[in-house]
Order: sequence, then structure tokens, then C-alpha cells
Amino acid sequence: MVRHSLKYVPHKEKKEVAKDLKSIYSAINEKHAKENLEEFKKRWDDKYPAIADSWERNWLEIIPFLEYPDYIRKAIYTTNAIESANYSLRKIIKK
Repeated sequence: MVRHSLKYVPHKEKKEVAKDLKSIYSAINEKHAKENLEEFKKRWDDKYPAIADSWERNWLEIIPFLEYPDYIRKAIYTTNAIESANYSLRKIIKK
């Protein structure tokens, strides 16, 4: 979801938007995540309405993620680093 959301954002604002998105997916429970999503909407909806809409449309798929403990959540949302390492290894092996 984060990767999908950030494709709407210019480079100069990605860090700020990513930080606000992190407050949603790192919330301690669904209630706090929903509150953080509302705060995100207040701050960014004028510029990037598609982001909050996307999170709301996919909310039922996001909620189960919030049930996991922190250490499992981190492993799930850092898979991009693992994918990157695998891509680099495949690239080296092919040569």
C-alpha cells in the first residue's frame, strides 16, 4: 500500500507523506490506525486525494496486518529490502 500510495507524490514530499502513512500502518490497533488515517486525510487530501481513498477502499485487507505483533509487522513491510537484495543477487549471478 505504501509503495502504491507514494507513486502519486513528487520526490520532494515523499518523506513527509511516508512518515504520515507510517503512523497508520504502525498504529497499535485498528482504532488508532483509523484516527491516523483521518489525520492523514486532513493534512494531505487537498493535494493527494487518491491516497486516502485507496487506503479506505482496501481497509478490510489492512486491518488483519494490525493484529500482528511489531516484530512480524516489520518483517512484512520490509520485504522490499529483501526483494531488492534478491534482485541484486540474480543480476550478479546472470553475468
